[in-house]
Amino acid sequence: MCQSSVPNMILTVTLNAAIDKRYVVEGYQVGEVNRVKECAYTPGGKGLNVSKPASIAGAEVVATGFVGGHAGNYIEDALKPFGIKSEFYHLEEESRSCINIWDEVNHVQTEFLEPGFTVSEEEFKGFEKHFTELVKKADVVAMSGSVPKGLDGTAYQRLVRICKEAGKKVILDTSGKLLEMGIEQSRR
Repeated sequence: MCQSSVPNMILTVTLNAAIDKRYVVEGYQVGEVNRVKECAYTPGGKGLNVSKPASIAGAEVVATGFVGGHAGNYIEDALKPFGIKSEFYHLEEESRSCINIWDEVNHVQTEFLEPGFTVSEEEFKGFEKHFTELVKKADVVAMSGSVPKGLDGTAYQRLVRICKEAGKKVILDTSGKLLEMGIEQSRR
């Protein structure tokens, strides 16, 4: 009897999700009015940049993290065509936007990355409870990117602990203190 291969469920974590806005201009001028030739909006943040290709490759992907306001609703809706299930923790404040300006004439890219909302300890504890339930269904957890204001170097460390306690594989893609403390937790 043949059994079909079912892709593993990948849980991706994007604590600082955004709407990525890409503007194409011709001859960007600082301090002047610049007309946008083309624009594109996509759900962004490093964790969602893992979600999209994993889903395209056939994996079952559930995306979590923080979103808020109308921008957060847009992020979730824009993931649907990729077949990505949204399980974000909702805040009242608006999710951030990140703007990428590509100058076709000068072949220069300029980025503006908003800091996003501030997450309180109480909100993060609520997310941890939500995350703990999601981890139970995952085969692999991929956590990527920066964290919102209000969270410190222990944010990923705390999430790695939850994954380890559940016996799940974890991939952590971040930098600095967040990476150091996440690795420290994985060695315990």
